[in-house]
Amino acid sequence: MVTDLPFAWSHGCGLVSTTAGMLRSCVFELEGVAFDPFARATWAPNAFPQLPGHLRTLGAEFVCLPFGGDPVAGVSAGWEGARAAQPVVPAHGRPADEEWEIVAQGPGGVSLAPMFPDDEPIQRLERRIAGVPGEPAVALSVSITARRATVTSLGLHPILRLPEQPRSLRLQVGFEAGFTYPVIADDLRPQATAGRRFAALERVPMGDAHEDLSRLPLDRPAEEIVQLAGVTGPVTAFFEQERAGVVIDWDRRRLPCVQLWLSDRALGGDPWRQGYRGLGVEPVASAFDLPVGVSIAQNPISQAGYPTSVALGAGETVTIGYSIHAFSQK
Repeated sequence: MVTDLPFAWSHGCGLVSTTAGMLRSCVFELEGVAFDPFARATWAPNAFPQLPGHLRTLGAEFVCLPFGGDPVAGVSAGWEGARAAQPVVPAHGRPADEEWEIVAQGPGGVSLAPMFPDDEPIQRLERRIAGVPGEPAVALSVSITARRATVTSLGLHPILRLPEQPRSLRLQVGFEAGFTYPVIADDLRPQATAGRRFAALERVPMGDAHEDLSRLPLDRPAEEIVQLAGVTGPVTAFFEQERAGVVIDWDRRRLPCVQLWLSDRALGGDPWRQGYRGLGVEPVASAFDLPVGVSIAQNPISQAGYPTSVALGAGETVTIGYSIHAFSQK
């Protein structure tokens, strides 16, 4: 059963679920107008009890430790390790599946922590979600304490909604190198050429041509994943028809990449049923959403000089702060 924890502050309100520690919704007040930039599941919470917790309650944002899923069969050159890597069970790690305990709760925010078995290298994870007084913004943090030395992938998982009008959501992000998804998988139906590098989001390789992924949605159903490495600043997403947007900012020393997951009415099966529409803007230290074994080993992204994992010493605590700030531009 989903337990929603409401919070509110001067410039907005939201709901946090104890399942997967999910920020299920967050609405900002911009000059007296409600602005909701996040995607929503097209299915009811817990309509599919067999799915991992983050899919049962899918909403605005959650934490992935490790960041990854199943091994894959068809991959492009250089990514062969993805075939034999051990799967992440459950997908995106224990925190993205289980119930979290409430550490602290107040009118303006909440802190939660999932439980880890004594035999796991991670001892504790705690996250804080709170509105920023006087601003249309939420401040978030993730603190991870290691029981013993470990290396893992890690990711944050905000998901923005896609507007109805094609090309009316504009993305701005500085980065040093872009990578297309290296997996050739029929169920994803990616059109971007697998395993390629690119220098501009406006020119992502697709067959003999290029696609502009800086302006979304496309004029057709799509399922695309790209990773931007060496990110040099926050990601700005501007909804042109609403003249409003969000700035997603985070500690890029720890999470040097951002994965963009465009999921627009292309995935079939439960729970998607070719109806889900969202754009994941996911700060990561990971090699895409491939199994953690790929991220902690040498791979084309790490070989290019961009870390795809996080190392923690025994007893060490790492805290990563991030924020989502809404704005209007009338």
